[in-house]
Amino acid sequence: MADADAVLTVHNVSKRYADVFAVESISMAAPRNSVVGIVGENGAGKSTLFNIMSGLVRPDTGRIELNGREIRPANYREATLLGISRVFQEQALIPNIPVYENIVLSYEDRFVRWGQLLDIGRMVEVAERVVSAFGLDIDVRRRTSDYPFSIRQAIEIARACLVSQELLGIQYPIVLLDEPTSALGRGEEEAFFRLIAKIKQHGTVLFVSHRLSEVLAVSDIIYVLKDGHLIATVDPADATEHVLHGLMVGRERDADYYHEAEQLDVSEAPPVFSVAGLCKTGEYQDVALQVRRGEVLGIGGLLDSGKSALGKGASGVVAPDAGTVAVSGARPISPNLGHLVRRGLGYVPAERHTEGMIVDFSVAWNISLASGADLFSSRFGIWRRNREAEVAKHYVELLHIKASDIATVCSTLSGGNQQKVVLAKWLCRTPKVLILDNPTRGVDAGAKEELYRLIRELTGSGLGVLLITDDLLELIGLSNRVVIMQHGRVTAVVDAPPGAKPTERDLVALMVGANVTTEVSASPNRRTLH
Repeated sequence: MADADAVLTVHNVSKRYADVFAVESISMAAPRNSVVGIVGENGAGKSTLFNIMSGLVRPDTGRIELNGREIRPANYREATLLGISRVFQEQALIPNIPVYENIVLSYEDRFVRWGQLLDIGRMVEVAERVVSAFGLDIDVRRRTSDYPFSIRQAIEIARACLVSQELLGIQYPIVLLDEPTSALGRGEEEAFFRLIAKIKQHGTVLFVSHRLSEVLAVSDIIYVLKDGHLIATVDPADATEHVLHGLMVGRERDADYYHEAEQLDVSEAPPVFSVAGLCKTGEYQDVALQVRRGEVLGIGGLLDSGKSALGKGASGVVAPDAGTVAVSGARPISPNLGHLVRRGLGYVPAERHTEGMIVDFSVAWNISLASGADLFSSRFGIWRRNREAEVAKHYVELLHIKASDIATVCSTLSGGNQQKVVLAKWLCRTPKVLILDNPTRGVDAGAKEELYRLIRELTGSGLGVLLITDDLLELIGLSNRVVIMQHGRVTAVVDAPPGAKPTERDLVALMVGANVTTEVSASPNRRTLH
């Protein structure tokens, strides 16, 4: 694609942190009225490149041109005034303010009347136009945290794509989308792709996603990054997911991506985690299930099924109204995270920045975060720094966490490496059961394969996993059994043995309540689809 066609051009941009290049000598062009896909493993440099384009980071060398003129935004606000807006990999909304305030955030001066009064009515009108254009039917006056994660993600996408036109009058906006669809439901995904087509008519979209099928479907050109370098420019018409994966990770994708051959037969194994009568008003009702030793018990359902809320309830992160849980045959107790952690439970949340880690602290500090009261302090309360460093180095090596050292601040890591740190926080406690809520959200294909291999190794050693995920293929490929939830209730349990996995169509039919029945077969734990 000739630079003459480009609205945004990157020329030999480099950025180094300490002795490591995040990006090195990258040049690329984004043509007008196009969708530019950018793919690469976690740590390949995608987010750093977006940080430079959006004014959050200054490059060490190189330059960026917008419409043929060099730009040097000193911060994100300067970038937005130039017409460059962004959806971040981790949500950047303020949860405890109304939706309309989030949508017009930092543009309040455009709603001032008589020099001192905010025109709330006009702010609401603009916000309603923005969410309506995305296809969202929500009340923008409600507090943002009242809406689930997927709706908040949709709000952020709508804001990035449309506010520059609504408020700034930007004729040809540049929209940077960093993993925008990782938390969207099916309806929001369809609205998102309609919006992308609309933006493309009068602007340019740069789209980062680990969902390679999406990148291939919507992109006009694809750039492949690896280890901070641009290694390929690909025409989507001539590429496949297999080709992109090979370029990204430098190796062929494992034919057994989910390592199904290593899935254990746990039909006779004892339970390591039991849930009985768990209830939370408005979230889930009368849930009972068991995770066996060495089993991956998957939980699937639509976004309103209550599955994530169940994970928080079963772990004691958010106390349920009623019900008990038991770890490894111990006496059942009302869920309490502190008590359950001491008994051998670990919980990896879906929102790692707000619930899983403290991003401004180091890798070592975050790995020791759940164990300060026992593993890393003496009986007299003296911190065992050498022990902390030893454990952190072990898990950095074991999980292939890309960090210059254990003192590296987690905010500088890629999303996938941050997720590995959150996982290491629990693995260092040698848990008996892990509750994983969308553990590969925002993780590239190569890192996913590493995590899937690790899950198989953990279950092979006897650990039980309760897997909550929106990724149907992941749910099917990893699970021994799949629990289906609808409107807060368990409605089906489906066996998923190697070689006889249920299909996506089977599970979707159960999730939406289509005309599919479940019948208990000879095994009391097996239900067959009809």
